[in-house]
Amino acid sequence: RFQPLGVHGPSEIIDSTSYDWTDEQWTGVTKRDLVIYEMHIGSYSDAGTYQAAIPKLPELVELGVTAIELMPLAQSPGKWNWGYDGVNFFAPRNTFGRPDDLKHFVNCCHNIGLAVILDVVYNHIGPEGNYLNEFAPYASPRHRTPWGDAFNLDEFHVREFVTDNTLYWIDEFHLDGLRLDAVHYMFDEQERHILAEIQNVFRQYQSITNRKLHLIAETNIFDSELSSYDAIWSDCMMHSIYKIAAPNLQLTDREYLHDDLSQILELGYVFCTPQATRATDVVRAKNHPENSRQYIESLVVGLQTHDAVGNHPQGLRIDQQSSRHFQKAASALVLLYPSIPLIFMGEEWATQAPFPFFADFESVELRSAVDHGRRAEYPDKDWAGSVLPSDPLAFLCTKSAPSQLDADMHNWYRQLLLIRKEGIAAGWLNVDCLSSTSNTQSHHYRLNYTRPEIEIHICVCLASGEQIRPIPFATLGVKELLLDSRPGSTGLQAEHALVWSSSARQASTLTL
Repeated sequence: RFQPLGVHGPSEIIDSTSYDWTDEQWTGVTKRDLVIYEMHIGSYSDAGTYQAAIPKLPELVELGVTAIELMPLAQSPGKWNWGYDGVNFFAPRNTFGRPDDLKHFVNCCHNIGLAVILDVVYNHIGPEGNYLNEFAPYASPRHRTPWGDAFNLDEFHVREFVTDNTLYWIDEFHLDGLRLDAVHYMFDEQERHILAEIQNVFRQYQSITNRKLHLIAETNIFDSELSSYDAIWSDCMMHSIYKIAAPNLQLTDREYLHDDLSQILELGYVFCTPQATRATDVVRAKNHPENSRQYIESLVVGLQTHDAVGNHPQGLRIDQQSSRHFQKAASALVLLYPSIPLIFMGEEWATQAPFPFFADFESVELRSAVDHGRRAEYPDKDWAGSVLPSDPLAFLCTKSAPSQLDADMHNWYRQLLLIRKEGIAAGWLNVDCLSSTSNTQSHHYRLNYTRPEIEIHICVCLASGEQIRPIPFATLGVKELLLDSRPGSTGLQAEHALVWSSSARQASTLTL
């Protein structure tokens, strides 16, 4: 249950009853109220521990966050790692603190109203410190992944190992949900897929607890076969926005077009399974036979994620590739869309701290392979000035200094999330009330939420440059202005977002 000296050291037996919980009254957060904050414990504070993160939690509540999603905690090699190279699946990472420290972190989150979701990796086993095969054939003889041995999910003992592990995190640490990493690499040839088995044990546990639990699959694109999960990650909105922000930068092997965002705002996605193809009208009709768009409210969407930032050669964030005005404008679309919003750590401050890929493997050969392989994986990118994953600076540079934080951006995010919260409570921020309009040539986008008693409009221009002529407020139909990303303006400009209401009563209820 713990590896105090790392993946190659002895295992420590842990008393699972040693911590005194005080979250008995905690019942969790409903899916509709989720605002997820993706966090790497090691990068979130100077000390990089659970205990050091706790004093900063009230700041997230004040921002409007309702759930933290922790990047993987299963023990991985070395002093720092993104977490996706885990090999000890029941041992929380030693550099972040002891297991009781993790429990205390979760307990503190619950006591101030934050749910905690954990990113878990069941598609592969990390490449260093993997001793599982010395106990039994845990690695698949037929399947491989880009990151290490695939789990041998055709074997009962491996399937039980995985399903037991899902319950371990939820039960032992009182977590409120799991995010299953890259489920399309969970190779399983059994009639009942492991994803269905995980869901079954998860639902059984849900039936005996009073907490609202969330099972989330990372697919990157829409997968109708996972519609029974609480939510799925969908990156189409993020990549379509990146296509406008940095047209020459490609962070995924899917080819997004400059006009994709208009379709995504209306329908939620452009790519879907199988084979990550563009969804045709025929495919959409099959995926959604009742012509309902309710699936949109089960998509997790973000402006940035660990992958989007980390796959940039220098680990740069979106405002560093465009501008802070662009980030403000784009964030209005993401945070006021009816999907589940995700904010990547530091995004709300427009932090200038990068987040490159880092991994401290103890094997010299593996360190060299990862350093060279990372660049070989993306040969078309400009790696000048980038830091090797094994360089300590790759990890240390991810910690934000106060001078790197933008309080104005933080206030903008806080106000957007306040409007989102009010919209959900008032009943207008949902897909049934939503329509959208777009001008893909000038990159003007508009979300309209309409109910008999109220209309809310989010109008955004993502284009940059002086050639964009401002659109006067009167032309747009602006009435009760709620938010303006360029305060004092008289019209919609380049890289600009406006939020307004047609109801004076609604505007007066928002304390911005």
